[in-house]
Amino acid sequence: MYLLIIAKEKSIIVVDTLYKNAYILIYRRTLMPSSGKDSKQALKVAISANLGWGFELFDFVVYLYASTIIAPLFFPSNNYYVSVLETLLTLVIGYFARPLGAIFFGHYGDRLGRKRQWFLSLLLMGLATILIGFLPTYAQVGILATVLLVLLRMLQGFFLAGEWGGGMTFVTEVSPDNRRGLYGGIQQGGAALGLIFAVAASTLANVLAPGSAMETLGWRIMFWFGAVPLVIALAVRWSVDESLEWLQKGKPYAPKVPIAYVLRNHWKLVIIATLVIFGESVIYYGSVAYMPTFLSLFTKVPQSVINLAVLVTNLVWLIFSPITGYFSDLFRSRKVMLAIIYGVTLVLLYPIIVLLHTGVPILIYSAGALLGLLFGAQYSILPAWLAENISTAVRYTYIAFVINLGVAFSSFAPYLATDFSLLLGNAVLGTASLTMVSTLIALVFVLLGPRDRVAQELE
Repeated sequence: MYLLIIAKEKSIIVVDTLYKNAYILIYRRTLMPSSGKDSKQALKVAISANLGWGFELFDFVVYLYASTIIAPLFFPSNNYYVSVLETLLTLVIGYFARPLGAIFFGHYGDRLGRKRQWFLSLLLMGLATILIGFLPTYAQVGILATVLLVLLRMLQGFFLAGEWGGGMTFVTEVSPDNRRGLYGGIQQGGAALGLIFAVAASTLANVLAPGSAMETLGWRIMFWFGAVPLVIALAVRWSVDESLEWLQKGKPYAPKVPIAYVLRNHWKLVIIATLVIFGESVIYYGSVAYMPTFLSLFTKVPQSVINLAVLVTNLVWLIFSPITGYFSDLFRSRKVMLAIIYGVTLVLLYPIIVLLHTGVPILIYSAGALLGLLFGAQYSILPAWLAENISTAVRYTYIAFVINLGVAFSSFAPYLATDFSLLLGNAVLGTASLTMVSTLIALVFVLLGPRDRVAQELE
């Protein structure tokens, strides 16, 4: 047995020959330490992930934004609130396609590479969103309109799974070891960008199709608007290089069936991470993303106030997401930092919902800003927290599966928040109780999570 090491350019090639067998292992690794990863490349990927995730979440959130308009068009009923509830329930159907998409894109992302799956999921998701804007209504084709809407929602969920999981994986792998929180925070800020896109789409639709025209043309414009961020995101993503971390540590060792490997060897981690994501996502879908629906149903504020409230909330989130991500790098304990933020969120959620319900614009904007800060802080830390506790060979599959499984169950939040509010006759209590319980779940299970590996080299 002998070992031959050849230094060439900036790489090391290790050739290990075992006696006369034809077994040869070639392992190429950069001489530059992991902490010396190219920050410019990391920023480029993070911005690409930010834009792509912003567009992808726009696709889903614009549906929530338009739900009170399209409800009677696709789910006609004698009771308007029943139509809204049925519309929100289709959100759940779309989300339960996400774990399947996670398994599909995770499988090929771990075995064939991050970049191509990431690009494909973005393109197909965009096409599904734009097609919703062309759908006939129930009055035109009957139940077929509802079926087509549900089908496109399911396709959106399937493709979205590859985008979000791919973005988290890609960004953390190209980031310097001591800055994974920072670049992950930039990527996660894209979710806030998605809601900002939704505000822009709603504003444009109201200008081009004011009043009753929103029910015929305006809602369609909101979905067609998705073509704008889609083109931008695809253009940026096309120039991104493949993950070197995957080429070195993932590609040679990827199991034949990554999801089977993850469930067999990391099932405890899967349960913990899924429940953290579930709790986190109920906070989001029961407060931040639900805000337009909540204000529309339970207050009498005009659409301009709702748009500005959503804009303020998500601008604060977009700005502070990379900042809090960076603080998690400095703090050196993402687990403790997440627990602290969840604790503060648990205390402040009820007062925030009360302020939103007042209908007073300045109080609504203040509540939205505080909500954006709290949620952006916890959300920004998740990519690094997830990535640092799993091997590169199955990272795409693991991250995509746990986040999309957790989010699938959290998709009931808008429906439940509306239902609880109507049953209790109290919109504040119905919404706040749901989000506070979910915050407690996230707090408990993040404390049960694995030890921190901040600034350590990825496995």
